[in-house]
Amino acid sequence: MDLMWMLAIAATSSLLTLVLLAAWLTLVVRPRMAREIRGLLTEQAEKAAETIAAEVEAAVRRGIVGGVTALPTREVLQGTTRNIARTSVEIVEERLGQLFGKRRPRDED
Repeated sequence: MDLMWMLAIAATSSLLTLVLLAAWLTLVVRPRMAREIRGLLTEQAEKAAETIAAEVEAAVRRGIVGGVTALPTREVLQGTTRNIARTSVEIVEERLGQLFGKRRPRDED
């Protein structure tokens, strides 16, 4: 009988140790690890946001500089504006002529 008592006490002791270990892991270690992981994720997300913001800012700056340097000169813009205005006037004249029955002879270029 003494052997049975020793085995029962050893099994009970092992079970109690496992229960206490599970409670310690659940109540102490798990919340601490969750806080640490949450803090680490927040820190990494902020670093990623800063990196992305810097890259986007640099890309926008390059795009603006490229756009400004690619702008046509003032004379080209004025010439284009005049051509658009002339073409618009010709279209309006043609449509009004068709409306009132007058046809304007077209110049062949």
